[in-house]
Amino acid sequence: MKRKGKKMADFIAYYKEHWYYLIVLVVALALLVFVFRKARKAYRNYYSHYRKEEAEIKHLNELKARFSEISADDLKNEKDDDLLEGVALTYQLELQKKDNMEKAFSEYPLERQYVYALDIFTQSSSATDFFRENGRELTEIVVPALKSIDLPGDADEAEKLRIMFDDTDETTSINNNTIDGVNAYFASEGKMSEIKLAAAKMIKKQPEIYILQPKC
Repeated sequence: MKRKGKKMADFIAYYKEHWYYLIVLVVALALLVFVFRKARKAYRNYYSHYRKEEAEIKHLNELKARFSEISADDLKNEKDDDLLEGVALTYQLELQKKDNMEKAFSEYPLERQYVYALDIFTQSSSATDFFRENGRELTEIVVPALKSIDLPGDADEAEKLRIMFDDTDETTSINNNTIDGVNAYFASEGKMSEIKLAAAKMIKKQPEIYILQPKC
């Protein structure tokens, strides 16, 4: 016991004399805890991102299996929630095989172009991102596409951004308040689902227009 007590006394005496070592030790421990927490957070973010991508790939594969070469009758019986994305996916798979995707897309019936534009619009991070990240072949038709599914209010809101980001229009300047308002409108709860369901209703009225011809 005496030896242990002497060692403890020597330890305390040493760090009284070299008190700055304690500061270094405390800082080192704090940094270690900080790095550990950052590493754990990074791992959680990576794992969450990985699982999200894995789920998305699985979802797309399921849609591809269900909608590839689907008949008009089967299209009528598909779930409304998946209909817009599933039909648009068949167009994407076909278009990406073409040497000139833009030309092939322009040769689609207008109804198919509307479906494709609406799908891209509903999957964009924001309404603004849709108009910033896509070419005129999509940005010019999304407003009439929204009108075609009986959502004139949505079309009016989208038009505010369309004309603002139209390089050929010199009468309308960028207005951040308008941008924030339109983004908030389309980000409101249930709005994108409403667009998808309205598009599904349109597709089911004349499903033969929207299916690609089966491959022989």
